[in-house]
Amino acid sequence: MKRIGRDGFTLLELLLAISLVSLITATIMGGVHLGRRSWESGRASEALDEIESAVRAASWIIGKSFVVNPDQVPPGGSDPPPIFLGSANKCRVVMLSEGGAQWGGLIVAEIAVDTGPDGDELAVWTKVYRPHEGLAPARETMRKTVILQGLAGLEISYFGAEQKGQAPAWSGGWRSTDGLPALVSLKISAKRFGRVIEVASTVAIRQQ
Repeated sequence: MKRIGRDGFTLLELLLAISLVSLITATIMGGVHLGRRSWESGRASEALDEIESAVRAASWIIGKSFVVNPDQVPPGGSDPPPIFLGSANKCRVVMLSEGGAQWGGLIVAEIAVDTGPDGDELAVWTKVYRPHEGLAPARETMRKTVILQGLAGLEISYFGAEQKGQAPAWSGGWRSTDGLPALVSLKISAKRFGRVIEVASTVAIRQQ
């Protein structure tokens, strides 16, 4: 008797094929997911490094704050000029310069938020210190350097005694003719990859 040929797969063969395809697909997708997570982790690490670099640059400037000697301040006026100007979102100081070409080794530096072509940015303005200008030179006369783009926020607070005889305390501003703050706290945040990354630092200023 002649046997009739069979076309197609048995149920067992079909189940085995589906299982193999599922196993291969899961392996491939697992590798893709792992690679994506590694890529995203690398981008997040680069973004964090960028913000930390900006915090280090701002901290370095504040840490170099210098008290101008009275004989460097021009006479005149009942109120002596401040030696350190700080608010919650900007800070202007006289700092020691490590560059031998700078006049007197002193420069005026300001750290603040500015509006750039792609949104807010953290910038530093610098200029050679001149006694007749003190901390008051206009930004237009200073050199601007952007240290962080895509800025989400800048918070600065100050610890110390603004006037002689006061008890040290934290405050959101500093305008002193007597001394520098002992500590300055910085919080800088930036928008990266759909979220906000924040880095904080506290700077101790050497008292002269």
